[in-house]
Amino acid sequence: MVQRMVFPFAAIVGQDSVKQALLIAAVNPKAGGVLVAGEKGTAKSTLVRALAEVTGMVQIIELPLNATEDMVFGGLDMQHAVECGERRFLPGILARAHKHVLYIDEINLLRREFVNALQDAAITGVHMVEREGISCRHEAMCSLIGTMNPEEGALSPQIIDRFGLYAAVEREQDAQVRAEIVRRILAYDRDPEGFRLQYAALTAGIRQQVAAARQLLQAIIIPETMMLLAAKMCAKAHSAGHRAELFLLETARTIAALAGRDYLLPVDMEAAACYVLPQRMRQEQEPPPPEPPEQPQEEQNQDQPQNQPPEQSPDQQPPPGQPGNQQPEDQPDPSAAQQPPAEGNSQEKVADIDTQFPFVRMELSLPQDRQERRGNGKRSLTRTDTKQGRYVRAGTPRGAVTDLAFDATLRAAAPYQRFRDKGNCCIAIEREDLRQKIREKRIGNTFLFVVDASGSMGARERMRAVKGAVCAMLQDAYQKRDQVGLIAFRRQTAEVLLPITRSVDLAQKCLRHLPTGGKTPLAEGLATALTVLVSRQKKEQEMQPVLVLVTDGRANTAAASGGDSIAEALHIAGKIKMAGVHSVVIDTESDFVKLGLARLVAREMGSTYYRLGELSEKNIMHIVKNLP
Repeated sequence: MVQRMVFPFAAIVGQDSVKQALLIAAVNPKAGGVLVAGEKGTAKSTLVRALAEVTGMVQIIELPLNATEDMVFGGLDMQHAVECGERRFLPGILARAHKHVLYIDEINLLRREFVNALQDAAITGVHMVEREGISCRHEAMCSLIGTMNPEEGALSPQIIDRFGLYAAVEREQDAQVRAEIVRRILAYDRDPEGFRLQYAALTAGIRQQVAAARQLLQAIIIPETMMLLAAKMCAKAHSAGHRAELFLLETARTIAALAGRDYLLPVDMEAAACYVLPQRMRQEQEPPPPEPPEQPQEEQNQDQPQNQPPEQSPDQQPPPGQPGNQQPEDQPDPSAAQQPPAEGNSQEKVADIDTQFPFVRMELSLPQDRQERRGNGKRSLTRTDTKQGRYVRAGTPRGAVTDLAFDATLRAAAPYQRFRDKGNCCIAIEREDLRQKIREKRIGNTFLFVVDASGSMGARERMRAVKGAVCAMLQDAYQKRDQVGLIAFRRQTAEVLLPITRSVDLAQKCLRHLPTGGKTPLAEGLATALTVLVSRQKKEQEMQPVLVLVTDGRANTAAASGGDSIAEALHIAGKIKMAGVHSVVIDTESDFVKLGLARLVAREMGSTYYRLGELSEKNIMHIVKNLP
């Protein structure tokens, strides 16, 4: 067997922070492993594979991307079962990775349940296997190292949070550094053995550093002051949960050990924070807007209603343009027909689309159920009853076998071969041994955009940015073959501009000509969206819709005369949550004084919440299951 030669770890140019993160993961499994993310061609896989030469007795066990469940977690030893008629556990890749490093290339393309199970085993150090009549518990203490290209798909925040460290690989910009990379690669291709000899001394030095750090790590005790410092750092970063403190302290211990010290310094904590905190930082949540104080009944009677101007005789009415003739922002001006259009009135305007708005990638992290769906697309994984898609596991057939799982059938029949009449066959298979393939494939989702087109959205070119954001999301929907629909609400009603369809071009055309003006019937827009989705789900029961609400939340008209427009909108939002519709709220409020009404709607609807400016900065929108 030809031994695989790897590029020397010490010969890799630059990427010092990524190198240190990999050494931390190799020295201390309690640091939580490392997730390495970067563009294609930035030596992510080369760095991890080269790590094997400096880790000493610790091996780098690589997990193939096309690995099956029994290959990873272990399963029935078929040979022993056929020969002896007994079930025996055959360890998988995870069992072999005990006390070693498990490397997962393109981890973002691996099935989510695989990643969750591997992270559980790495954190607890134990893995339990119960399948095919086998119950086995084995040790699985290992460090996880994953590499990924974010352009090929993102990981859910929950999975990223369970990695202790995050290291970003960036391409080199300096021309001299890039030229040195090319020179070393060409030299390695010409004479791999000679090139490796040039860096043998440096490689041996790193290997000794790693071995000494493992010994020194046991002597490093975390003082109380460092625990308090870790808690302050994580609190300042608004990190959720307490994993960050634990990973931060373990990473700092390892950094000190690699530096040859048996004590911690604040500089170790600062260096560890660069790996542990960036992916866990959260924005500080704004407090809910204060409720307006209740006024005495006498004062309420004296106050004039906001949406009903005082009646005046014709000779008492001020001329146009005077303060007494001003109208509320969302209320149409009766004299608008006699006046030229002026900034701030509610005459209908059609805003252009902001073509400079960055591309927004929608990442869904919805719970995967057991419902079988059909369709095509590139976004969400789902079970399918067709023979298309990837074979992920086997199950007992409910009726006739339409897609035979040959391997699972053999495993089910193997323990009984000693007791069956085989005749002239090598193995006897009976009907109860038959297993059906369970397949998964990617399909598109259904996105219903509900856009606020009232007069308040026309201020400060707010609607131009909103159209740009929605068009950016429509482009992502087109690439993933999603279905889209469009509802706009303004004045007194909501209008279905585009029923749910696969034509993204039609949605963009409707959005381009959408005017703004009038009041904000938020409750009517939400009610119309709920009606559209419920009626659509009756036709397509397997549909997983996502409602995207774009509004500033300033509802000022209710269906019932004299009703509370905000309370009515919150009531409909609660109905949408009860219907199990996943939703996102994009808050367009940008005034100096923010009411926070859109956040209240998001909270009532269990939605993921984004500000419009935040969306343009992150270029990615994570859509998770309904929040409690």
